[in-house]
Amino acid sequence: MQHQRRDFKNQRPRPERPDWAAKFNPDWITQEIDKNTVEFSKDFGKYLARNGLTTSQIRNVYGELKRIQMKGFDSEKSSFLLLLPKMAYTLKRNESRGNKDGLEALRDVFEKIHASVKDEKNYQNMMDLMEAILAYHKAFGGKEN
Repeated sequence: MQHQRRDFKNQRPRPERPDWAAKFNPDWITQEIDKNTVEFSKDFGKYLARNGLTTSQIRNVYGELKRIQMKGFDSEKSSFLLLLPKMAYTLKRNESRGNKDGLEALRDVFEKIHASVKDEKNYQNMMDLMEAILAYHKAFGGKEN
């Protein structure tokens, strides 16, 4: 009986996931949005759309951020702080669904964004950035579920 050998020559290795958190600049939150912010949003939104992040997953986070914004950052700081454990829970809950690179990348970047928010102005810059990421995610064909 002959052993069948797998042909590994024709298989492409899985590309390494970019370190999006390292590409994030906290000045976009603490100072101002600039052209580099928009470029990051475009590249990141495209990556998220092509790596398994669904529209409902990103909208869950964005929806909570909008709710906090409507009630006021200062009065909803505890809700804002609790977004990190909610993100961890979402990642764990979606672990078995296959490609979770997009959700992991969003969590990694969101942790950096979250750490940069100190006041109402920072919160508004964060919202502008999140809206841009969401818009590009959708523009590049982010899946519904």
